[in-house]
Amino acid sequence: MKNYIYKILVAIVLVTLVPSCDEYLIETNPNEVSEDSFWKNLIDTDKGLTAVYGSMLNQKIYAVIAEAWRSDMAFPNQRNKPTTNVFYKQLFNNNSREINDRWTAIYQIIWRANQVIDGLNSLDAETKQREEWVNQMGQARFFRGLGHFYAHSVYNNGSIIIRDKIPANASEIQIALSSPEDVRAFFRADFEYAYKNLPAQFEQKARVDAGVAATMLGTSYLYEGKYAEAKVYFEDVLTNPAYGYELVQNTELMFTSAGDFNSESIFELNYGFLQVEDSNFDEESFFTILARNTAASGRGGGTGSHTVPSAWLTEAYASEALDAQDSRNYVDNGVGGVKLRNVSLRASAMIALVNDEDTPFYLQPSVPLAADFGLKFSFFKHFSNHDIISEEALLADTSLKSPKNFLLNRLGHVYLMQAECLLKTGDLNGAIGLINTIRARWGLRLLGLEDGSNHDFDGVIYTEETLMERLMYIEKPLETSIEGFSIRNIDMQRWGIAKARFEDLAATNYYLINYEYKGIDGEPVVAKNSRIVKNTNLEESNYTLIDMEYNQAAQFYDAKLHAFLPLPSIEVLNNNQVLSNLNENDEK
Repeated sequence: MKNYIYKILVAIVLVTLVPSCDEYLIETNPNEVSEDSFWKNLIDTDKGLTAVYGSMLNQKIYAVIAEAWRSDMAFPNQRNKPTTNVFYKQLFNNNSREINDRWTAIYQIIWRANQVIDGLNSLDAETKQREEWVNQMGQARFFRGLGHFYAHSVYNNGSIIIRDKIPANASEIQIALSSPEDVRAFFRADFEYAYKNLPAQFEQKARVDAGVAATMLGTSYLYEGKYAEAKVYFEDVLTNPAYGYELVQNTELMFTSAGDFNSESIFELNYGFLQVEDSNFDEESFFTILARNTAASGRGGGTGSHTVPSAWLTEAYASEALDAQDSRNYVDNGVGGVKLRNVSLRASAMIALVNDEDTPFYLQPSVPLAADFGLKFSFFKHFSNHDIISEEALLADTSLKSPKNFLLNRLGHVYLMQAECLLKTGDLNGAIGLINTIRARWGLRLLGLEDGSNHDFDGVIYTEETLMERLMYIEKPLETSIEGFSIRNIDMQRWGIAKARFEDLAATNYYLINYEYKGIDGEPVVAKNSRIVKNTNLEESNYTLIDMEYNQAAQFYDAKLHAFLPLPSIEVLNNNQVLSNLNENDEK
């Protein structure tokens, strides 16, 4: 279970949100304690650092559901009703609440990190020589860099506001946009400081360390297309034993409570200290609403934000080829022998499928016994508590509160990012090797020609082009799914594939057919129109056609408007410098 529980967040008396009124910065509030009188020692700065970690709990930063809709990974709620979701239809704009809330939440990280940095810099010279001071400064600078990296990665083509200090007056609130190049230089300087000064590991796993910093440095270079620079940091993450990272081979530890902070975890948010008395919508409490938004119907999943895997993703997981030489792929056939699993170990870990009769689900012996399938023909597993309870509401008397941890970065992601780097720098075989390491962990058939090992191979001779196609449309999305910070949207944006992808998916039909499985008493049960297939050779009366996905996205997506999120209206309306920047760009 959880090795580390965050300290109960202290009431930080300093300003923790960017004020909306200039007058507030000018007038003195007699009820506030000034920064000069608050930051006395490393105990005080550690309290401030705890508040920085607390700001990371805000799920508005990650916008998991909105980002899943905006990409090709998920469908919003019911397929038999026209969707009005602006993210799924690619009709969002800078007034969208999620876009404004996300910007505010990201800059709250930056604001709090700057408070800690200012506090640490105000301490005496002797204190600054202590290891604890360096560790705190490394963490604070990492988070300041992370906030800028996050905003740069998803907003306004990377041109955002650099906030490197707490504003001293109203004029310092009004800051112009910086170029993407200047923003990258700024957050990389913070990441480099953290990389060079933080230990390889902290005893407290929830703390960021040098391995996390190396991962973010490599990711930032990858996103810029600087593969040679990126692979240096990824190689460090993959091979440096000081970090203690290893791919998890026991797949039952993936996305389950038993696997919290496992050897593959690089950066993981700990929601383990569930406080049932907190408001259902307190963004800094130790729970999320993600289980409610993604769990199986009938087990706590629901509401208008209920989100399910898209048709292509479901079919891709369901049809993954197994390695018949991997003993983990064999299960009891019920008559004294064995048979191949119905679906792959990766599919079983990531999503719920009606034909997954080999995996327990919500304390039932198989998935179809625990969930209802139909037009919702699959469910994400990442954020649900399906491994420990029979219904989501049992943990906190409501399905709105889930203590499930949230993985931002793990080693499997790094393997595939490094594979892309190797592919783009001429090492095709090295890239295939890394992809196959991931596939072997899941018991999947490997890529390429037979090499004499005890594995099945697909027999394909890959080129740089065909392997990159597979990485973009199969290996990366199926491995990273809806984890992390906007991984799929950033990938689609930097690869320039979004428009063509939506058009292709809109033109592709899928079909739901009946699936028969054994009920709890062993008698056959027919789940009508519950199993998805990609097959046009079907009798019309025996299937339900799925042809509504991504039609609006294919029509409305415009890379200039939708590859990045627009600057939110809250910043445009309250920052004259930003408004001037935008007017200048319009004139050009």
